[in-house]
Amino acid sequence: MLSDLVLWVQLVAALGSISLDSLSVTGAPFDLTPEWREVTLREVLTAQTGNPRLIIYLRDLDSLGLKRSTIVQQLPQVMPLSAIEAEAINRNGKPFQLHATGYTFFHGLPGVVLEEDSVPKGETFYKLQVRSRVPLKGATLVWLDSYGRSRPEY
Repeated sequence: MLSDLVLWVQLVAALGSISLDSLSVTGAPFDLTPEWREVTLREVLTAQTGNPRLIIYLRDLDSLGLKRSTIVQQLPQVMPLSAIEAEAINRNGKPFQLHATGYTFFHGLPGVVLEEDSVPKGETFYKLQVRSRVPLKGATLVWLDSYGRSRPEY
């Protein structure tokens, strides 16, 4: 019983120490602007479930005028869902639009969830491009489906 408790504490400690950068598709914070910007992927992205999700975490809250105490109320006003767009592009160059569907939080950082239900299960993406009508400094992009096993081939 005590060993189960120790294992549980170790698991919680490990999960609590996961950084967003280690989960990021880019490996480092990324600036978003109103112009389309191609993301340099660490690895190809695969839609294992057929419903891939891209989360864009906002790290520089000060530049957006967000206060942690009222972030839940402020976020939809400062960063409307319609402000962010993304396209995942497969090997044949076919783009799949990822649509903003809601907000999420990770260790107190707000994020915008983008997804697309019509992506076929197993589809692999070699390019990703994003833009935001509200400029974002140091955003982190996390693919919630799975990472591929090979490097992008352009």
